[in-house]
Amino acid sequence: MTTLISDTEHQDRTVHRVLLGKKQVLVTEDEPLLPQLERSGILVEYQCREGYCSACTIKLLWGKVDYPIEPLAWVNSGYVLACCAIVKSDIEIALL
Repeated sequence: MTTLISDTEHQDRTVHRVLLGKKQVLVTEDEPLLPQLERSGILVEYQCREGYCSACTIKLLWGKVDYPIEPLAWVNSGYVLACCAIVKSDIEIALL
């Protein structure tokens, strides 16, 4: 369902779907996942918001994310740091 949208404030933006259980949130590639989830009412535990502590780790069930700057915290395979991960496709996540 990845789509391209246009609006008057921004240039064309790619929008991806994030599934969390039965909930669906639309996000862009403009900023990390964490603030976009928060604006949608989904609370994720965090501490630093900089990729240092790994408090915001969530399970990535499928899909693709990218890190513009590699986080310093250790991230196990199949998990992502919501504070610095940029969503690059439709994804499904599970909170820990």
